[in-house]
Amino acid sequence: MKLRDLFGIKKKVIVAIEEKVEEKVEELEEVPTDREYQIGKYKLLLKDFHVLDLYQNTYPLYDQFLPAFCKNFKGLIIDVGANIGDTAISIFAQNNHSFIVSVEPDLEFVNSCISSITDNGLVDRSLIVNKFVSTKTGNFVVKKNESLSTGSIEECETDENKINNTLSFSELMDLIPNDKKNNFDILKIDTDSFDWDIIHSFVQYVKKDGIKPRFVFFEMQTFINNNESSDEGRDVIIENYRTALIELKELGYIKFCLLDNFGTYFKTTESVEEIIELAHYIRRSQLFNSHSTIYYFDVLAYAENEMDFVKNTLIEIY
Repeated sequence: MKLRDLFGIKKKVIVAIEEKVEEKVEELEEVPTDREYQIGKYKLLLKDFHVLDLYQNTYPLYDQFLPAFCKNFKGLIIDVGANIGDTAISIFAQNNHSFIVSVEPDLEFVNSCISSITDNGLVDRSLIVNKFVSTKTGNFVVKKNESLSTGSIEECETDENKINNTLSFSELMDLIPNDKKNNFDILKIDTDSFDWDIIHSFVQYVKKDGIKPRFVFFEMQTFINNNESSDEGRDVIIENYRTALIELKELGYIKFCLLDNFGTYFKTTESVEEIIELAHYIRRSQLFNSHSTIYYFDVLAYAENEMDFVKNTLIEIY
């Protein structure tokens, strides 16, 4: 092959790549400001900032595990970090029995969550709590990520009209009707690098003779939103998750099923140190290679007697 032919091929490849990028940009620009997104028999109103539909169109398994996992539950589901109610609506689309408590501190997100629950006629199966769950007390705000579709906790800098807007996990449970919390199926947490704090508050509650769910499902993100290339506070966050995992094992959640952030099952392990080493792998990729194959893991924690249920559900999903 002649040299000019090689250059010709290279030019065609570059043009093809540029055309693909332009197509993707056009697709994003064509997304309406507010749009309805069908999830089973229910509809979710997505604001212009929300990218759930784009993510699920690109990654078919994205946020699909939990709704499939919960479809046969009949008891209580607690969703801490409920965002716009997308997890609740996705579970309701496959589950006709569960009662879901959606906890969301951000006012904009919680208003969308209320609309989603109300518009789909699910008020009788829902409780929405507009608070932060934390071991801390004080006045906090949600710092949004770049797409404005999610966010993490940050202490409010102003002292004006400072009001405590947190509650402990025990205080959260006090808000739930007794007939709903006696059959506690799963605690789901998604608070973007602060899940360890909710786990710690949950552990404190259980140790005081609290009701323990069958499963705990949480996001193990070890960087603050928009800051995956920074090492500031990273080791502290990883160590906080190590402590949280150990606390869960002490409560009897000895098995950990890991899924990557795109929704693909990764592996199951009993080793806390193995999970922590994977967290350090992600850190090394982001800091030293400017690249991520996995941004974080979702972790399903459960007891040994639930092994068959998890295994069979994974087989069914895949």
